[in-house]
Amino acid sequence: MAELQLNAPVAFRNARITNPPLLVSADGRQITDAAAWEKQRALIERDWLNYLGTAPYAPLDMEAKTIRVDDLGDCTATEVYLKMEPDYFEQCYLMIPKEKPAEKLPAVVVFFYDIDTPADHNMGSSRWKANVQNRAFARHLVKRGYVTLVQRWVHEGLVAPEDRKLSMADRYAKGVERLRTLYPHWKGLGRVVWDAARCVDYLQSLDFVDPERIGCMGHSLGGKMALYAGAFDQRYKVIVCSDLGIGLSFSNYDAPWYLGPEVRDPAFGRDHHQLLGLIAPRAFLLIAGESADGDRSWAYLNSAREVYQLYGQADRIGMVNHRTGHAPTMDSLEQAYGWFDKHL
Repeated sequence: MAELQLNAPVAFRNARITNPPLLVSADGRQITDAAAWEKQRALIERDWLNYLGTAPYAPLDMEAKTIRVDDLGDCTATEVYLKMEPDYFEQCYLMIPKEKPAEKLPAVVVFFYDIDTPADHNMGSSRWKANVQNRAFARHLVKRGYVTLVQRWVHEGLVAPEDRKLSMADRYAKGVERLRTLYPHWKGLGRVVWDAARCVDYLQSLDFVDPERIGCMGHSLGGKMALYAGAFDQRYKVIVCSDLGIGLSFSNYDAPWYLGPEVRDPAFGRDHHQLLGLIAPRAFLLIAGESADGDRSWAYLNSAREVYQLYGQADRIGMVNHRTGHAPTMDSLEQAYGWFDKHL
């Protein structure tokens, strides 16, 4: 059974990411307390947001279009489109348990390519496969009493039906060009941050959701989305990422739908231990499988744990390494759901 680890194995205990240093200020001083870290945190956040870009239009009123309501037995689910741009709505799926243990429930946003897979319900996605239980995160969580909101990734929403069988690069090419034309200073993962914040806005508008108990989760692409969502929106109290490739060098972050080729430049000067630092002291769990993530990922968690220690919360960052490849195992998911139960 995959075990929850709060400390790295001995062989990786001293591994750290030092470029850039996380707990050294711009004037070379060592950061040793939470107050000093908060100042450093603000600088890191501003630098990243300047790089990622943000919506070049005025804040939008919350607008949700209900498409259909499904009775899935143990829950009621609503396909809803949330307004993300002045003229673009993103597909989401709101799942509400029928048996509510409290007046206000915790909620988890689940990020993925489509809404069908995490909901374990076929709504016509070209990615749908029946009985893929190790991706059915939203359905599992709603059975545990959570409200869940599945959000489709924007680039899947922008794919034309005739392009769905193309290679990833060709499938996303038109969407990448559209966003570059309309919003040239907005990175793909910057757009993810914006959309994820809109998901929280929506959940907080629902009277049966506890606005202070919202988390997020995702696998692979969805894990990347969850990392960026949690790093730049403190309303996400618990973040679970599965085999996303926690390091910039671990995955295809240079793809134009994520960040771009500049992340491969040694002078880029940013890496994801900084995002983990931004999440601290909120709870973060990495599911690894010795594929995109594994023992080598401890360098990132170790670096961030030093920030968690400044808050006296070193036990709020950990890893479950099932060592069986890219896909999460059911026992690793049980550990993740238990992490939500404990921290959310």
